[in-house]
Amino acid sequence: MVRRTGRIAAIQASVALALVLLVVGGVVFTVYVRAQNRQIDAEVRTLAVSADDAGDPPPDMELALRENDGAVSTSDGGQPGVALLAGPAGFGDLRTGGRHYRTFVADRPEGRVVAMMDLAPYYAGRNRLLMSVAFAELAGILASVAVVALFTRRSVRPLAQALALQRRFVADASHELRAPLTVLHTRAQMLAQRAGTADAQVVRADADALVADTRALSDIVDDLLASATMTAGESPRDRVDLASVANDVYHSLAPYADALGVRLRYEKPSNTGLFEIIGSSAAMRRALTALVDNALSHEHSGGVVDIRLSRHGAVIKAEVADDGVGIDADAMATLFTRFARGTEHTTRTHRQSYGIGLALVREIAHAHGGEVSVESTSGRGATFTLTLPGAPGG
Repeated sequence: MVRRTGRIAAIQASVALALVLLVVGGVVFTVYVRAQNRQIDAEVRTLAVSADDAGDPPPDMELALRENDGAVSTSDGGQPGVALLAGPAGFGDLRTGGRHYRTFVADRPEGRVVAMMDLAPYYAGRNRLLMSVAFAELAGILASVAVVALFTRRSVRPLAQALALQRRFVADASHELRAPLTVLHTRAQMLAQRAGTADAQVVRADADALVADTRALSDIVDDLLASATMTAGESPRDRVDLASVANDVYHSLAPYADALGVRLRYEKPSNTGLFEIIGSSAAMRRALTALVDNALSHEHSGGVVDIRLSRHGAVIKAEVADDGVGIDADAMATLFTRFARGTEHTTRTHRQSYGIGLALVREIAHAHGGEVSVESTSGRGATFTLTLPGAPGG
């Protein structure tokens, strides 16, 4: 729709410019022809009035003279003018032998004179001018089409980007929320059916499961909003202490890890100033949370997940490592693709996984001038590394 609007605007502007150029070209050509006609008339009349004999007329002009005694003389090409000696005085046009002459008949004391000018050179000049004007108009139209198309594309690009982001967010939301909403609806139906018939412990378990599902749904919405923010380039640019962010993520997910029987480890560096970046604290928290949550979901009971920070010159690395089931080689190619589907045996819950979690991590990394990578061997765990440029002076 936006591209079609841009094309229509470009075509309308080009047509308007073409009409303007056509009018200007027509006016220029008309003024030129009229000025040339006046010049031709002036030269023909001057020659007829001032010629002494017919023997040596100017180039492209001819003469025919008749003396008072009836003697007639002509220039080399002036024979067609003899017939005009018997006609009326004044300006006229003569076409003969495939030529077009502008003529002037003048009566003088010594006789009558016919001056003729061959218009072929003038017509050739007019044709050259007409071709030049047409070429200039065509070049101007083509240039205007290119310029208008360029500026139109630039002017509608923000709108196109906004519509693309809107469509992407709607698609993400519809794709990502469909499954959890279905599960939530099913649990709510089960809870309604058991209310008043099942014992309190069963109802409490169903209610806890319902709360857990709503929490998961909230996390998905947070992912969607964070992804939209990253894609739109609206992330704030502040100095962020990555060590403190990692510490917050650790304390936030440690109870969840304990409930899974997984040991989550992180040792906050003493010199946190070494791990400052320029970016968004909320985005960094979301990225590390997604990496740790992914590691916990693939870790076996009794396993260990480590959060590690290191600095190498101007580069900061945040690693999340587990010794769980690892990642299949077939899944590595689409690991950071939005809505990639994991195989059934890759998660500890033995469910297929959908989502934008790891794709969101990559978007956040790119938005901060960094990248995310993974090293894994199936059955031996995986290590995800978030590589980011350190803040200046860090």
